[in-house]
Amino acid sequence: MTQILPESAALFADLRQLILEAKSQAAMAINAELTRLTWQVGRRIHTEI
Repeated sequence: MTQILPESAALFADLRQLILEAKSQAAMAINAELTRLTWQVGRRIHTEI
């Protein structure tokens, strides 16, 4: 198994944090869009029935 050099550890930690933050932002965007979709569906049903 390849060992991570101590000077590379900070780089990998920073990259890991960037990836985690991007995943979190993506999840929030998806949740917001799904909420908007559900609201639009409910409004459409309410106005049609």
